[in-house]
Amino acid sequence: MKTTVLTYLSRNMLELPQIIRCLSDDEKQDIVHLRKQGDQHLCSLRKENLSSWKDLETESARYVFTLKGSEDSGDWHALTELPFRADKWCFTTVVLYNYLYIIGGYRQRIKRGWEFSMASFRYNPFTHTWVATSPLIKHRRHFSAVACEGCIYAVGGWYLDSLVTPDSSTALYTAVECYDPWKDTWRFVSSLPLTDFHFTMSLSHDVPLAASLGHCIYVLGSIQRTGEKLLLQYNTKQDTWTELLPTLTRADADLPTLYCLGATDQLLVIGGNNSNNVVTSFCVQSQKWGKVHRTEKAALAGQGTVVDDQLLMPSIEHNSVARMDLQTFSLRALPPLPIPIRYEATFYLYL
Repeated sequence: MKTTVLTYLSRNMLELPQIIRCLSDDEKQDIVHLRKQGDQHLCSLRKENLSSWKDLETESARYVFTLKGSEDSGDWHALTELPFRADKWCFTTVVLYNYLYIIGGYRQRIKRGWEFSMASFRYNPFTHTWVATSPLIKHRRHFSAVACEGCIYAVGGWYLDSLVTPDSSTALYTAVECYDPWKDTWRFVSSLPLTDFHFTMSLSHDVPLAASLGHCIYVLGSIQRTGEKLLLQYNTKQDTWTELLPTLTRADADLPTLYCLGATDQLLVIGGNNSNNVVTSFCVQSQKWGKVHRTEKAALAGQGTVVDDQLLMPSIEHNSVARMDLQTFSLRALPPLPIPIRYEATFYLYL
């Protein structure tokens, strides 16, 4: 009987916060653990769409897709439709407790034209339901969101209504926001310490890139003046930022373009240049950069994920998700998505 009750509560965990609060710590851990049972399924959604309803592709892009079957020969199928009606949207995705959060906004018609409305939604893959959640405090576009210690942190990005390509005058938000899923509230925490330098803007990935490891969040960006790659560490327990030195210089690695920051037992940096893709690592304990590996050239864009020494990230030229083995650095394309790759996010869910 207890197992049945805990299973039901796990499938509806954040929908029943008043009940969950009354449970013992062990029971809460059991419920969280139950949400991560079974097989993980690779999913993809278009995180930014700037085409209009006149483009037939827009309607087809309004779905979260999941890969059924093997990652070598399976097929992509629609898992759920996005929970809003709009032709233009910009969201960042993050998975917390096996709930999918999409955070950002979409375009709505107003009396005199259009405006971007801030919006956030949470999807429960066990009940196939979406609910609206509290939007960000700042109007952000192309920001990073990362789950850490039971919260979601939103870092960077620029003004949501700005659909123009960023340039040297575009201001990156330094304010950092923290979301409590149990209270459905956002609050500000310590800001990015961008005092005497600025990060280079990009449309190929969220700015700056971010990942979590342990109770810390790590942020990676290219310094505008020098092209150096700088890592910043945010300690969620102390609410403090620290620069992690040394930087990665141009002499260390030819890495003008960044694609992804991931974490296993160390931080993984994936980027590229005109000839190759480049993979390197950073050990947090020793604060040393690892060996630089050159890999097959592929144009990666959007939001990737690192799981079990595998990087999965949208590849424009393959029109699919590309999988890189982080041990051998071999790259292979998965079956093509049913829509063209533009600016997608890849992630795993237990279904």
